[in-house]
Amino acid sequence: MSGVVIWYFICIFCGVFGARPKDLEVSGTTDSTLETDLTTSGLEYGLITGNLSICGNVADNVFLPFVGDCNRYYLCRSGRAIELQCEWPYEFNANTQSCVHPGEADCLPTCEAFNFSTFSYQRTCTRYVLCYYGKPVLRQCQDGLQYNSATDRCDFPQNVDCVESECSIYSNAYHLRYVPSKVSCQKYFICGNGIPREQTCTVGLHFSTKCDCCDIPSKSDCQIPAMNRKVQQLSRLSPGATEGICPPSGVHFYVHESRRDAYYYCVDGHGLILDCSSGLWYDPKVQECREPQNVGL
Repeated sequence: MSGVVIWYFICIFCGVFGARPKDLEVSGTTDSTLETDLTTSGLEYGLITGNLSICGNVADNVFLPFVGDCNRYYLCRSGRAIELQCEWPYEFNANTQSCVHPGEADCLPTCEAFNFSTFSYQRTCTRYVLCYYGKPVLRQCQDGLQYNSATDRCDFPQNVDCVESECSIYSNAYHLRYVPSKVSCQKYFICGNGIPREQTCTVGLHFSTKCDCCDIPSKSDCQIPAMNRKVQQLSRLSPGATEGICPPSGVHFYVHESRRDAYYYCVDGHGLILDCSSGLWYDPKVQECREPQNVGL
C-alpha cells in the first residue's frame, strides 16, 4: 500500500480534513528587543511567534492547539507543525489529544482587547502565551525551566514536573512510553493515548530508564540532585504598568534599569513590568528569565 493511501486512511480515522503543512518559524531579532511586523509574524497561525518554533522540543505525533480557533490544531513532526482541522462541529481537546463534541474541549483562551493575561501553550511544558492589547505572543522558557500556570511565569521543573510534551497519542497499550519525573527518582509517568499518568516506585526503589522499571538505586540511572535550597513559590503574576518606556508600535522586551529579576513588556506603546520567578534573572539575549549563571550565554 502506498504512503499516500496510508496517510489518507489515517486522516479518515482521525476525523480530520484540510491538512496542510505550514512552516511556522518566523525570523526575529536577537538584540534586547523583539521587533514584530504583524503582517509576517505568524499571527495567521493564531500567534506572534517571533523566532520561536511551535513544535521545537516536542515529541513527534503530539498534537498542539490553535490559539483563537478551537476547531483547528497542529501535528508535530520533526520539529515542524502540520495544520489539521476537526470535522465540523467538533473541537480539538489538547488534554485528550482528540476531537470532541462542542463544549467538551478545553480550548485555549483568546486575548482580550486591552487586558493582560498569560496562559500555558498546552502540551509543550516550556511555552506560554502573553496577551496584552489583543496581541498573543508566544514565549519560551529556557535551560530546562518549565511554565508554571499557577504563577504565570517560567519556573524550576521541581515546581511543575510537566512531561506532556513527551507523550504521543500513538503510544498505546502495545507501545507504552515511560518518562522519568524531573522532581523525584521514585516518580515516573506512563504515556498511553497521549496522556501521562503518574506512577510511584515502591519505597527504596528508583525508576530507571535502562529497564523502564523500578530498581535498586545503585542500578538506576536517575541522577536528580537533592535540592539544596527551597524555591520560593510565588503568587500569580500581577504586572505593574509603566510609562515613557515603550515605542508607539510593535512588541518589545526591555531590560529593567534597576532590577535584574524583572523586565519591561511593550505592546503598541503600552508597557508592563513583569517579574521573574524567585532565583531567576532576565536575560536580554534570549528575552526570558534564566538562572543567573546562564545569563548572557
